[in-house]
Amino acid sequence: METLDYNRLLVSLWQYNHHGDEGQTPALFEETFGKVYGGHYYEKWTGCFKQNLWDMIAYFRSEKENGQKFCDMVARQVKLYQQKRSQYEVR
Repeated sequence: METLDYNRLLVSLWQYNHHGDEGQTPALFEETFGKVYGGHYYEKWTGCFKQNLWDMIAYFRSEKENGQKFCDMVARQVKLYQQKRSQYEVR
């Protein structure tokens, strides 16, 4: 049986409790996918999938290259979240 490590589930923690500058913004989508597709995917992210990470990942099922771009974009924002979170952790 696999064990889930709470401290390694940062993407789930990020999705639940990130600040605006750590989130998925229209500008970030446009930077990643271009103006037309960035707007399209951002609308899917906010309107259709209500910022649900797992649903958005599933949306890219037949577009593996764009799915990876989305995952890379999320990872970038999770890293920002992790950096800020580490500043406030009790040592």
